[in-house]
Amino acid sequence: MSRNPRTPLSATAKEALEIITDPIQDHGGRGCPQDEVHQLLANHEAFSQERAERAIHQLLMRGYLYEVEGKLFVTP
Repeated sequence: MSRNPRTPLSATAKEALEIITDPIQDHGGRGCPQDEVHQLLANHEAFSQERAERAIHQLLMRGYLYEVEGKLFVTP
């Protein structure tokens, strides 16, 4: 899925993407379990569990992340 350049990300989603990009990519192309990404964000001081879920949902819906079999990947 390609990114939609006409729909900007919220500040929350931008911050989430900055936090989770390296940990997802550190899985060497195998994807990062979605629950691990949720927990990573929820453990960050700026994110509650609900805020983390909303940010990840926005990143998925706008094509910045994609999910395969429960694992998240950063869209190239």
